Amino acid sequence: MRRLALVHLGCCLGLALPQVAYAQLAVAAAGQAAPQAAAQAAPEAPQTPPAAAQPAAATPPAELPGLFEQTWRQFQLGGRFTGIDGDPARFQRYQDMRDGVLFTDFRFAREDSAGKSLFRASADNVGFRDQRYIAHYERAGRFTISGSYDGIPQFYSVDTKTPYTTKLSPLLLDDSAQLAAQNGGGQAVYVPIATQFDLRERRDVGNIDFRATPTPMLDVTAKFTTTRHVGELPWGASFGFSNDVEVALPYDSRTNDFTAGAEWNNTRDMLRVSYDGSWFSNPDNPLVWDSPLQLTDTTSAPGRGAMSLWPTNSAQTVSIAGFAKFAHRTQLTGLISFGSQSQDQPLQPFTINSALQQIPLPRPTAQADASIFSTNINLVSRPKPEWQFSAHVRRYAYDNQTPATAITQYVKYDTSLGTSSTGGPELFAHSRTTFDADAIYSGLGPVALTVGYTHNDNGYDFRIFQSASENMLRLAADATGSSFMTFRVQYEYGSRAGSGLNDDLLVEIGEQPDMRHYDLANRTHNKFAGQVDFVPSEVWTFSVSGGLGKDSYPDSSFGLQESTFQTFSLGADYQRSDGLGAGGTYNFERYSGLQQSRSASSDPAQFNDPNRNWTTDSHETVNYFSIYVTPPRFGTKTEARLSYDFSYAEGNYLYTVVPGGPLPAPSQLPKVYNKLQQLHIDVRHRLSPKMALAFSYLYEPFRVYDFAFDPSVVNAINQPSSLVLGYVYRPYTANSATISLRYYF
Repeated sequence: MRRLALVHLGCCLGLALPQVAYAQLAVAAAGQAAPQAAAQAAPEAPQTPPAAAQPAAATPPAELPGLFEQTWRQFQLGGRFTGIDGDPARFQRYQDMRDGVLFTDFRFAREDSAGKSLFRASADNVGFRDQRYIAHYERAGRFTISGSYDGIPQFYSVDTKTPYTTKLSPLLLDDSAQLAAQNGGGQAVYVPIATQFDLRERRDVGNIDFRATPTPMLDVTAKFTTTRHVGELPWGASFGFSNDVEVALPYDSRTNDFTAGAEWNNTRDMLRVSYDGSWFSNPDNPLVWDSPLQLTDTTSAPGRGAMSLWPTNSAQTVSIAGFAKFAHRTQLTGLISFGSQSQDQPLQPFTINSALQQIPLPRPTAQADASIFSTNINLVSRPKPEWQFSAHVRRYAYDNQTPATAITQYVKYDTSLGTSSTGGPELFAHSRTTFDADAIYSGLGPVALTVGYTHNDNGYDFRIFQSASENMLRLAADATGSSFMTFRVQYEYGSRAGSGLNDDLLVEIGEQPDMRHYDLANRTHNKFAGQVDFVPSEVWTFSVSGGLGKDSYPDSSFGLQESTFQTFSLGADYQRSDGLGAGGTYNFERYSGLQQSRSASSDPAQFNDPNRNWTTDSHETVNYFSIYVTPPRFGTKTEARLSYDFSYAEGNYLYTVVPGGPLPAPSQLPKVYNKLQQLHIDVRHRLSPKMALAFSYLYEPFRVYDFAFDPSVVNAINQPSSLVLGYVYRPYTANSATISLRYYF
């Protein structure tokens, strides 16, 4: 807190010293002006200069932009001071708020006097983990080239500990500790040797974008993006239900994306041909790690585990798009694309447990291939001023061309051989065809009416439904032509039904035949939403909106039964010409879901007993409140901004069983919640036309409880039947201040 006190003192001095400087400048200017005025007072013979020599009229000085307005010739240099009481990782989840010298908000632009070329550059948070750089050069009517770099950090935890001694696969444990655990010491032997570390990852994204215009009607474009994802992720590496293990997954992958295309456009017609390629590389595959319960391989327990991660793969797409304009204000737009995806990485063995029989692989590599076809056709027409029609057809087909793989046996939990119930993996594929149509009538004065219809056809390979179709009706009304009030109300009704049900696929893998998957199960959809905006005067604006909806799954005996939502929001905004502004919003959201399951073994007496059913009724509410104030300038040189945000989310799960049934009464879990507040204060004071003093302050308290990640639950890395990292959800209170100089050049 001493740092923050010094910051406040520095800010006050910064606001006071410029006043003294300006007073001194005023006195000096007055002293210089006195002899000049005396000299001008001396009488001279009147002379009439020629018209060409007449002095030009004085040009009034240009008004300086507001201190919160961005210009293209500026930078900010200062220091940031942050104090965090609690979890620093949660506060800096996707940002870097460390103490240090801060160079940010750099903006530069240069344009030649003839307007033929333009260069722009920007830089933010230079040297920090969330730094960002952008550059852009343009030759008018000829070409443009842009480049950018964006660093995106992700800070998981400072509480994490691990006994694994290596950061690269294979992840190794101390052999003596493994032997002690194998001989009955359990996972407690790893507590003394576990070291604490910061769990982090980051993404580095670089981009180059080029556009050339060889003729007024032809554009040639190219874009290259490379993304490196590096660091450690919290990862579950289990040895079955009896032994869960968490490790810091070492990860270093790269994705390169390239796009090239040519576009011809004469304002009435357009044609574009393009190529898109994407290449993903993950050399750290597979992940191998030591077992915390076993040093040597046996037929009852492995000494190591192995897991295949994201494989290196590629995707290529060629597309053709264009539009054409016709009479009666009609335009037809279309796109068609052909793509392929491939992955041919070596197949991983069924087990690395040397004590078990090795099952021959069906082939050396994956030979995984898929072809993709998609098209999108849109027609928009306005034959009369009061009528507008639109229609859209979209088609997407994913064809899995991977060779069929016969697998009759597999290894269960790295301990024994098992017989496959399916004979090998299924080649999942899917397709979707969507048709949309809308008609808008605006001949009712201030109100426009919309009627819309959507039809979806979905096809599936090796899902419990062979296909599913959905019909949706939309009705909407909008206010038009009124400056006092605008509104929009919309209602949607949809019905989805599946066909070609094959519940034998569920029985084959030991699932309940009455279970359905919510993404393709029969469903009834209802949704209503509305918004009204009032503008009673030039300074006031009010907004009210709300919505509710329900999805029901009447034919799903197990799985999701229904889901609902309700939303409501209020907003007010006040703006005066002298710069005073204020506003606030309130949002309420509520989401609910009901699921049903059955706790039973494969024994027919249990498997078919409805008294063993149990349900989960979940509810989540979110309250969000935000206000801001932009007071008018204090004097002529000082401006300020203030904002406050408050968010509180709460979730609850209610478990029920059949009264009098064989299942015991469930132990209810406590509610989960999180509460976040953010107070921002920004003050800027102009020292001169080219320099301003800036002070910003952030106060952010966060409170959280989650029954799975609370420190009272995860109180050690050796949990029952688990060796974890100790990753928890902790609260924090953060104070961060920045004092800096903004320079305009």
